[in-house]
Amino acid sequence: MDKGDLFTLAGGLVVILVIAVIANPGLLPAVLPGAKGTPAGQVVQETAVPTTVPTIPPSPAPTPAVTQAPQPPAAPTRILYTNNPYKYPVIHLPDHMETFGGSDSPLRSNQTVAFAYVKGSGGGVTTIFTVPYEIWALNISVTANSQPQYADFRMVLCDAKTGAFITGAEIQNGGSMYKVVRDTGPMYMIISGSYIDSFTISLETPYTYYGNGAASGTAPG
Repeated sequence: MDKGDLFTLAGGLVVILVIAVIANPGLLPAVLPGAKGTPAGQVVQETAVPTTVPTIPPSPAPTPAVTQAPQPPAAPTRILYTNNPYKYPVIHLPDHMETFGGSDSPLRSNQTVAFAYVKGSGGGVTTIFTVPYEIWALNISVTANSQPQYADFRMVLCDAKTGAFITGAEIQNGGSMYKVVRDTGPMYMIISGSYIDSFTISLETPYTYYGNGAASGTAPG
């Protein structure tokens, strides 16, 4: 083969190559020596790197402080007279009332609560009631406006089991008296009134004792 034929053959190959590149440009990097690339028609997929976001649990809501409101005192219980005092161990007043002394100093408290009371104008023996408080008092008030010169009020507090006298009070010509009691349990009163208009015996205890005492306060029976 002569040189003319070689040039003709080479020229033909160049023309074919140029036509192929024009028809498919993606073949150009593949046919160039030392070229690197992605073959035509091949899709390159990028791999996503997973990103882990730490989950932070929500902070617990603070527990609100609960403040217990003080309970309002219940209405005081009225203690009535019994219809059958003869079942009690003692039903008569002692002969010497002066042994119980005079009025005591009021309880040292900013507030006292009346949990029971006795009210009337004549005498008798009360029903049995129970006091759960360690310290309480009898706040006695006697009205005698009609004939104060003859008025005489007497009262004793008795243990319901033995009949023993716990404390007592005598008020002449009307007035008031305060007696502190440091006994608990079932009790009753023996009351006598002459020429008096009315009397009230209020059973009271400091609020701190009232809040810690039995829910019933007293249990008239």
